[in-house]
Parts: sequence; C-alpha cells; structure tokens
Amino acid sequence: MNKKGFTISELLLVFVTVIMIGIIMLPFINYSRAKMERTLCANNLRQVGLALYIYAREHGGNFPEKLGTLYKEQYISDVHLMDCPASKRIGTIEDPDYTYSPGLSVRDLSSKHLLKDKPDNHLGGINVLYVNANIKWETT
Repeated sequence: MNKKGFTISELLLVFVTVIMIGIIMLPFINYSRAKMERTLCANNLRQVGLALYIYAREHGGNFPEKLGTLYKEQYISDVHLMDCPASKRIGTIEDPDYTYSPGLSVRDLSSKHLLKDKPDNHLGGINVLYVNANIKWETT
C-alpha cells in the first residue's frame, strides 16, 4: 500500500504557513501602496504645475484665478490629474483633490504654496507644489 499524496496535517501546515507569511507582509504591502499613491499625487501636481507655468508664461507671469481654467482653456486635457489616488473621493475639475492658491504670479516668493494636497488625502503629510516649481513632501 504505497499511496502518494499529502495528508491533512501536511496541507494544514502549508496553509497556516502561507497565512502567517501574509500577515507578516501586510504592513510592508500597505506601506508600499501608500508610498505609490503619494508618488502618483506628486506626479499629478508636477503635471498641473507645468500647465500652470505654461499658462503664466502666456499671461504675463500670472497664474489663473481658478484651477479649472487650465482645463477650459486646454492647458490640461486629462481630468484625472485633479484626482489624487490616495483620496477616498474622486477629484474633478470643479472640486479637485488639491488646494490651489489663486492670485499668485511667477514673481512671488518661491516659498509660497501654489498647489497642495488636501489634508485628508494622505496620512502623515501632504505634497506641496511651490511657486518655484519644487514639489516636496511635508509632514503634518
């Protein structure tokens, strides 16, 4: 009687081992997902910032009064740029996931915030686009 196969206890041991590895890896997976979402939001800010600077160059160095102007005047064509992947809601042109500071120009202090994440987009901080086109992560 030479039977080939696995016993119930062997299968149970493999199952428990796989579950334990998954539980141990879960914090690393969550951290990687949060880091990816943070990077995607920063990329959105970078692209919108580029459109803001193109607009400013064509309008005497002044940024638009509303962020939606970029879409209406076709400086950006992708409405998904206004949606931060880390946010629980979907950002739109009328209600983006980012906070814009109207009334600024390229001549303003480079330390002023031009565009930034809304505070509830990420845990522990926000992405900020400064007037000088730098994007930084600021912890809260």
